[in-house]
Amino acid sequence: MNSIELTNNLIDRAKNLQEFTVSITLPEDFRFNGLVPFDFSANGNKAKIKVFAINVDEANDKVSKWLETCK
Repeated sequence: MNSIELTNNLIDRAKNLQEFTVSITLPEDFRFNGLVPFDFSANGNKAKIKVFAINVDEANDKVSKWLETCK
């Protein structure tokens, strides 16, 4: 992929990002570890996390990967 194609792909991706709210139950061993890269709100062990992604599957994947870093 050349630099023009890469640039066009990045621009198209940015144009198609949407905000998704991922609702989760926080694991018992959950601890914040560094910066939170999302709009995060929690009430007890329930959390709502706003994520920019192309689709809901990608949003869920981003949250899952971030939660793994908090262990």
